[in-house]
Amino acid sequence: MTPKRIIAVLTMLASATTAPQALGQSSPYPGNDPAELFGYEIDVRETDNKRIAERALRAVKRARETAEEVKMVFGANRFHFVALKHDSMDMVAPELAKRENDVSRLQAAIESSALFYTAMRSEGVAARDVIAAELADGESGLSSEKRVTIYLAP
Repeated sequence: MTPKRIIAVLTMLASATTAPQALGQSSPYPGNDPAELFGYEIDVRETDNKRIAERALRAVKRARETAEEVKMVFGANRFHFVALKHDSMDMVAPELAKRENDVSRLQAAIESSALFYTAMRSEGVAARDVIAAELADGESGLSSEKRVTIYLAP
């Protein structure tokens, strides 16, 4: 074996041993709660309230704009997951059918955001269940303190 080949083999071996350490540092430890790591609260409810269904309907109408907003969110202090029941979904379904592409964009934006993905994963929610989302500023008005409400299909 020539010296160049020996150096190439040693370089490949050295880079292969450091890669798992770097990858391991990029994800939270399995035992840690993601909410504690990112510093947000999570609230989950199931509802059949007409007022909530109306809010979900407004959020579905804004799905395209919300998808763009989600891409810019880098911090949140509260995630509120609202699972709509069938009666509420009946009110939202016609608009949801009209805006299928916008909702798909929103789902893709949410899934590609580490913050949103981690919050959803900690509650066992899949992006395909998301039908709409609302983003609101926190009490302080800081962009890092968004309050997020995510509406889920039954």
